[in-house]
Amino acid sequence: MRITLVQSSLCWGDVEGNLAAFDPKITQIAGSDLILLPEMFASGSILLKNEEGETRREIERTAACYEKIRERMGEWARQTGALVIGSTVYGKGEKFYNRMIAAFPGGTYGFYDKRHGFSMAGENRFITAGQRQTVLEFRGVKIALFICYDLRFPVWSRNTQGYDLAVYAANWPASRREAWNILLRARAVENQCYVAGVNCVGRDPGGNVYSGDSVLLNAKGEIVVACPTEEESLVTGELSPDELDSFRKKFPVLADRDHFLL
Repeated sequence: MRITLVQSSLCWGDVEGNLAAFDPKITQIAGSDLILLPEMFASGSILLKNEEGETRREIERTAACYEKIRERMGEWARQTGALVIGSTVYGKGEKFYNRMIAAFPGGTYGFYDKRHGFSMAGENRFITAGQRQTVLEFRGVKIALFICYDLRFPVWSRNTQGYDLAVYAANWPASRREAWNILLRARAVENQCYVAGVNCVGRDPGGNVYSGDSVLLNAKGEIVVACPTEEESLVTGELSPDELDSFRKKFPVLADRDHFLL
């Protein structure tokens, strides 16, 4: 499976601007099976407003564009023949979710709602926590979906469903980039799986800097491919199901894992 990481800067709060900016990036991708976009790729983080009412209005504005964003992802999937994954805000009644959309080239969709809201920025006050893990299968590869802060919680990421690849989409600031790099590697090693982390670059209106550090790791925590730090880039790497299966049989760590109910 060929996986493309789309490490991009974002037009914060501008859905139309972001969709227009991603169009030419996606159309230049050829031969990939999976295309990964950063968290909130169509808007940037919705938690940058200083006033609570303004934050809620921003969430509502972004949620109102959900169908447009989902449909555009569907178009990209059909154009490229790839599974396209990225997150945005989804609203249902009075509740809002940080939803990761998986657009399949055949016109169907899967989704995952972020479990762990980033409480230090107040995400848990505005965004409802998801209640279930999501593992999708595409072209023989089982893919687990996670978003940003989920990366810090190994129990939630635990590979109890036999997934081959864990995907983490993020708006992860450069001030905590060392943690990002360490935790991605830890999740790969402990779960004996490939891990793809895709992050944005640039600066947001609040002054936070994003260094990217998007990467595809193998089950040993080794880098398969990585995007240049602090640069917009498209990088493609390959996941080998045969190599993963061989490694798991040779060193069957998962067979000795603890069993629990979550």
